[in-house]
Amino acid sequence: MSEPEAKPSRLPRVALRVLITLAALGLWWWIAKVSVAELAGAIARISALAFLAAIALTLCNLFVGAIRWRVLLAAYGARTAPSVMTLARVYLVGMFYNTFLPANVGGDVLRGYVTRGAFDGAAGGYLIVAIERAFGLAGLFLLAGAILYLHPIGDANATAAAGLALLVGVSAIAGPFVAQKLHRVLPGPLGDLARKLPKPVRPALFFFVLCCSLGTQSVVALTGHVLLASLTDIALAETFILVPVALIANYFPTIAGLGARETAFVVLLALVGVNEADATAGSLGMLAAVLVVALLGGLVHVTVGTGLETQDARDNDEPSGEG
Repeated sequence: MSEPEAKPSRLPRVALRVLITLAALGLWWWIAKVSVAELAGAIARISALAFLAAIALTLCNLFVGAIRWRVLLAAYGARTAPSVMTLARVYLVGMFYNTFLPANVGGDVLRGYVTRGAFDGAAGGYLIVAIERAFGLAGLFLLAGAILYLHPIGDANATAAAGLALLVGVSAIAGPFVAQKLHRVLPGPLGDLARKLPKPVRPALFFFVLCCSLGTQSVVALTGHVLLASLTDIALAETFILVPVALIANYFPTIAGLGARETAFVVLLALVGVNEADATAGSLGMLAAVLVVALLGGLVHVTVGTGLETQDARDNDEPSGEG
């Protein structure tokens, strides 16, 4: 009898994540040079009402994301799809994994698994989640580009920066469709992945998907504004440009985005005169709101589940067709 194959240790990955987090925190400290007393004082000035509003807005953002996901499934002709409320619950649970696992993708794997039977190939559900991510990125850059064009920030060439942001946004939308057309010339795994991309059957729905993406990024910006406005005088247009862009740092494989997000807040908000302590406090306030919602997702997972357990049981009970 052969011995079971040993699973690879997760310790190196965890250690690497801790090291990256420490490096990011070191970079923040080197740039910000904020004392503990200054940071504690700034955090204490965030009102309880502002923090509760940030939590409510984070939950609202999650629900809009679930609507976007459901519409995108319809646009690609999914045979079956869970209800928006079920998708919102899965989104909430996925947020727990996205927050506490490296690279911010653990929850996306769960979301892809949820819709594994919606298309002919099992990969379809996962690819739809990737496309939804692309639309989210497009919404971020389109919103930031449009507002930057209307409300320039700093001394840089705002028109050029806005044009670049808009170009990135359009590219994020076009990317999956271009890849599907070019799958024959893309090398190896990239070509196989592009070939498996589902084909849109209701492309008119993409406009609504994009509107949802603009909505999610607007809610993110408003969350940051609520927290920062309780600390300093900052214009709504400034947070609508800078906060969503700063949160791209959450994609770095640090523990809950620590260090990378704070560095981005300090560097970007300095463009509009926000001091390092207030910028860091606003960043940590957003982190705290996300942690509360993510932990709620973990609680939902262990108490209620994702709502898909019944479906899995039903699938397992179906006759296999074997004699």
